[in-house]
Amino acid sequence: MNDLDNLKLTDLIDVKTLQDIQDGFSNTTGMAALTTDADGTAVTKGSNFTDFCMELTRKSNTGCKRCEQCDKQGGENTMYTGKSSTYYCHAGLVDFAAPIMVNGKFIGSFIGGQVLTERPDEEKIRKYAAEIGVNPDEYVRAVRKVKVLPKHQIDMAADFLCTIANVLSKIAYSNYVANQNNSGLSSLNESLIAKIHDAEGLINQNSDNMDKLRSEFALLENISKQSVSEVNSTNETVKIIQDIAMNTRILGFNAYIEAARAKESGKSFGVITQEIRDLADKSKASADKIENAMKSIGDFTKQIDSQVRNTEKLLSECMANIEEFSTILKQML
Repeated sequence: MNDLDNLKLTDLIDVKTLQDIQDGFSNTTGMAALTTDADGTAVTKGSNFTDFCMELTRKSNTGCKRCEQCDKQGGENTMYTGKSSTYYCHAGLVDFAAPIMVNGKFIGSFIGGQVLTERPDEEKIRKYAAEIGVNPDEYVRAVRKVKVLPKHQIDMAADFLCTIANVLSKIAYSNYVANQNNSGLSSLNESLIAKIHDAEGLINQNSDNMDKLRSEFALLENISKQSVSEVNSTNETVKIIQDIAMNTRILGFNAYIEAARAKESGKSFGVITQEIRDLADKSKASADKIENAMKSIGDFTKQIDSQVRNTEKLLSECMANIEEFSTILKQML
């Protein structure tokens, strides 16, 4: 269902504005005026209503119902033409109405009149008073006070009323469009705010994860430093082994010389000496391999330590950007 189907006149134009415009028209023309909704129900107080209408006709249950029916019928007649409509009310007075429209939808009427174009037939007035339950003498006295105006003056007032109604129609439609836009903007703002809150939640969660990651990298950095220390310590042990191997080799070489001098009696000792020299050579070779491996491990560990430091720096920059973005989001709310 279109929103226009549920709109009422007072949803778009407040009663005070309607009353002020209506009073201005009535005071300018000297005619009665009233504003009704699409059902013919009055939404304002009558302006300059005659005693004939207000004090007698409308205070009769029958007369009031007929007045409301006339107001409704007069308004409905105008919505088909979009122009003012002049008609006689049930009591014989001349009234006119102009429609108030919103984008082609009839939402109310601006009604004026309660005048005559000639003196009334008092005998008919008495009969009608009896019909609706009003004192005939009072009814006749009241109708004598009703203004008698020339037809062209009534037509001019009707045209003026139509102009006012057109202005009201444009105001009503402008208000309707503004309300629709505000409603859409409000929905958009609510959606945007919800998304901003979601983004802020993700940022906070990401920030927490960054803190945890920073802690993990700090722990990794500490382990890396300890690894470097252990590698350095192992290098010292390897050097000791290398020294021992070198000294053993020298000792074996000296023993080989002495065994050579002893000739036949030193042959067995020479075999042992050779074994010592071979063992020393193998120990040195193994120590050299260990040294090269530990050097490589040390280099890798230093690279890891350097990468950890660089990563921590990048994490710090990311954290700073996240905090700045979070501040901007909060300022938007």
